[in-house]
Amino acid sequence: MKLIIFDFDGTLVDSRALILESHRIVFAEFQLPVPSPADSLALVGKSLDVILTELAGPTAPIREMVRAYDLLLPQLRADSAFAERPFDGVGDLLYELSSTSDTVLGIATGHRSDTVAPALEALRWNGFFRTIQAADMAPSKPHPCMLLQALAATGATPENAVFIGDTIFDMEMAQAARLRSIGVGWGYHQADRLAAAGAHRVAKTLDELRNCIRSVMSE
Repeated sequence: MKLIIFDFDGTLVDSRALILESHRIVFAEFQLPVPSPADSLALVGKSLDVILTELAGPTAPIREMVRAYDLLLPQLRADSAFAERPFDGVGDLLYELSSTSDTVLGIATGHRSDTVAPALEALRWNGFFRTIQAADMAPSKPHPCMLLQALAATGATPENAVFIGDTIFDMEMAQAARLRSIGVGWGYHQADRLAAAGAHRVAKTLDELRNCIRSVMSE
């Protein structure tokens, strides 16, 4: 059986507006300097508490800020100006891959389970994924635990699995789990950084990604 694991933000969906607006509101609420867009987006993929510690500092009220995000995200997602938007063609690709015999899909995301589940439901993608690994289930990327748990949950072996993501944290996590990886060049980190971080392939378009998946999974 083949296992194809995807990152979420920056790989399947464009979440820039949601991330930047949530940072703006929460940092202002706690009277902290709002981080620059570049600083905010550079950390996408890590768990929220880790991101906040890096952006606000270890003395910030991290636990209270995380709770503020929990309350805020549903409100922002209800506004089409801030809700995650699938990259063009991603839904079709997920349908195609999930319909392939002997192939199952998974997600490994910096979101917690209770925040990624509503997003997948809104996108009507719930049925595509056999396993969903989230930040409340394992240490933050680039720790390999989420990928190792995805293998265990599906019975797949590392040789028959691939991880697809858009950040160096994703590539480093795949290396640590001894999985092959494919970087996508439309997310939060540039293609050359993904290659330098260990990506086996880097796709700059969805068609390239489709071909990369076929190539890697046939090796």
